[in-house]
This record gives sequence, C-alpha cells and structure tokens, in this order.
Amino acid sequence: MNQTLSLQQLADRLVHVEREMNIIRRELTDLRQRTGPVPQTGVTQFAVAYSWADKEILRLWLKGLFAALSIQGVPMGAQLLQQRMGQAGLTSNELSRSLVEAREE
Repeated sequence: MNQTLSLQQLADRLVHVEREMNIIRRELTDLRQRTGPVPQTGVTQFAVAYSWADKEILRLWLKGLFAALSIQGVPMGAQLLQQRMGQAGLTSNELSRSLVEAREE
C-alpha cells in the first residue's frame, strides 16, 4: 500500500511514538530505582523477561509498530535529514519547533 502522508500526519504519528517511548523509559527508570518488589504491568513484565535485550525480538516489535502506524522506509542519518530539509527550504530546527509546539498543546 503506497500512501502519501502529510507532514502534519507524520508529525502526529511521531509525537504518538515519542509519548509511548517516554512511558516505557519512565517505567524502566522506576524499575532501576526500586530495590523492593515491582508491580508487574504488561510493559514491566516484558522488560523483566527480556532484561538481556534480545535485539531481534525488539526489531520485530518495532517493525510491527511502524507497520501499524504506516511508517515506511529506511531510517536516514541526521546529516542526510538536514541536507534534505535544506533542499526543502526548512531551517534546521523548524520541524523540532513544530513538534515541541504540538506537544505543548
């Protein structure tokens, strides 16, 4: 399925993914800081079960997440992204600022 997405739709999806990642990071930080028993939610059970970080399982999980969000393509490096943004007439921080503004709303 070849689907054209607007910049706003991509930004919205990125914000959603970042929110989910922040939740996971907070739960992992809580796990590391606690010395007693940890309540087992779905995410913490996964983190404890795979604390040795099987990267293949994580790659498959992220691939499924990106497919569910209709995110396609191969990641590009920061330099290539900045070059393409320049070609599109965007300043280096223009997308970052709009993402921060969207988060603050």
